[in-house]
Amino acid sequence: MVLSPLAVVLLSGVVGMGVAFLVWLHRDRPGAGPLAVFVVAASLWAVAYGIELAASGVPTMERLVQIQLTLSVIIPIAWLVTVIEYTGHPHWLTRFRTVLLLVEPAVFVTLVWSNQAHRLIWSGSGTQYISASSVTLVPAYQVAYWGHLAYILLLILTGSVLLLRMLFRSNTVFQGQGIALLLAIAVPTVIHKLFLFGVLPMAFDPTSLGYVMSGVVLSVAILRGQLLDVAPVTRELGREAIFTELDDQVIIVDDECRIVDINAAAAALLDGDQDSLLGRPLQGELSQLAETVPSPGERTQTETTLEHDGGVRYYDVRVTPLYRAYGVVSGHLISLRDITDRRQREQRLDVLNRLLRHDIRNEMNVVKGNADLLRDSADADERERLDRIIRTVDDIVDRSNKIGRVTEALETEQHSPTPLRKLLDTVISEARERNPDATITLTSEADLWIQGGPSVLIALEELVENAVEHRAAPEDPVEVEITATRTDGTPGIRVAVHDNGPGIADHEREVIRSETETPLKHGSGVGLWLVNWIVRNLGGRMSFPDTDGPGTTVELQLPAADPATDEPAPADESAPADDPTATNRSENAD
Repeated sequence: MVLSPLAVVLLSGVVGMGVAFLVWLHRDRPGAGPLAVFVVAASLWAVAYGIELAASGVPTMERLVQIQLTLSVIIPIAWLVTVIEYTGHPHWLTRFRTVLLLVEPAVFVTLVWSNQAHRLIWSGSGTQYISASSVTLVPAYQVAYWGHLAYILLLILTGSVLLLRMLFRSNTVFQGQGIALLLAIAVPTVIHKLFLFGVLPMAFDPTSLGYVMSGVVLSVAILRGQLLDVAPVTRELGREAIFTELDDQVIIVDDECRIVDINAAAAALLDGDQDSLLGRPLQGELSQLAETVPSPGERTQTETTLEHDGGVRYYDVRVTPLYRAYGVVSGHLISLRDITDRRQREQRLDVLNRLLRHDIRNEMNVVKGNADLLRDSADADERERLDRIIRTVDDIVDRSNKIGRVTEALETEQHSPTPLRKLLDTVISEARERNPDATITLTSEADLWIQGGPSVLIALEELVENAVEHRAAPEDPVEVEITATRTDGTPGIRVAVHDNGPGIADHEREVIRSETETPLKHGSGVGLWLVNWIVRNLGGRMSFPDTDGPGTTVELQLPAADPATDEPAPADESAPADDPTATNRSENAD
């Protein structure tokens, strides 16, 4: 069935202008402007051809052909500019290049509208009936037209290369968008060229229908493929900004370890200009760094020292291979991070840790031993002072031992499913032996398992011990309530320790929440710090929920685990044998 001129005009105009409207809605996106020009020009071309089919008289038909040829000049240029902006290379379109791009189209349009004087576009024309009411002009195209056709194909080929290059480097979303842009120009171009060379044995030029198909493809890409919402130019600009503005030093070398790209931070490290360093061997610029580049295809991470500004700096070096087609290594990306400050902090911490865990502890033992000797020969008043010295020394040594246990546990322990009730029973039993006058109550759901290690026991001991030791007045009874339940909504275990003591000061809570201490804002001890470190190492968190009555509640959120198959569930020692409930209670009254 041959479409009538009116059908061609209606279908092409509606579809083309509809797509143009969709593009206009995204006019602030990269490539939206030239893409709108492309769609409008293609639609008007189809409309002009439809009017030609309905027109009568050769002069009118020739004017419509001139309009179509003029519009055909706009389409490939607009499409190429769309691709250039879409793929993130708008800087290519300098004023000089834009003028060169428009020289041939301007000459061609001038020749089209002056064809009667020179006949370089077409030398003669005839008419051919498509249907009883439709006649089309059949020009005899000359050399200027075929030269322009070659120029159009060159523009389309250039844009296609840019798109194909992007397709091989992009993910699925951008690949779909690139294919849509390729089809938008390829479909009508192929149809038009097949018609010109007589491959399609028909009098009706189907190019207009090709642009209708392109409009459909672009519509789908805009509505479903986020053609103008998520464009690769944004990603490319982001990558370029990261590379140029990153504080870390980044160097890209080829397969012969020559510098092919370098950011400003790395250029400063090499004491050179970015442009002047390109093409130079890395071995000649920084031999220590060149030695870190592995064999092709290997990925490495190491530390090295480099001299810069008259001093030695430590760097974490990561070398990543860069692959081209078929898995061939084309070079390596070298990134350096200055870790000098971190190394110095680690060294200071190691020294302080050794002093705290060994030297100070040994010296405190010497102080305690001499205090014990003096105590035997001292009078009552001096003995009391010496007892205070001994208690202080014991506290320092205990704190040092505690920090040592936590540090070792955090560095070496392996997390595994652990029965929580078993840990709580151990902590409560030891706390009762040390504080027989304390009332400790445990409420626990049955069969609670956490993902942890020995350090959890230290954290629970610290919380319970703090709750027992801190009371409002020496004569006040100590009441500690421990609750262990499953959290709502998320797979975790909640352990709450509540006491009736004086409470934790607000500034101490804030120190733990902010995870930093300053000379004007610090905690009075390390107990809560140790608990917080342990819980964070497990992937949990510690909080201080508000309570209605006196005292303090410290709450731990711990990761839950599936029960281990080789360890039985903890027995309920306090619940009656015939009570199948899931709540276990253990209490020691005054």
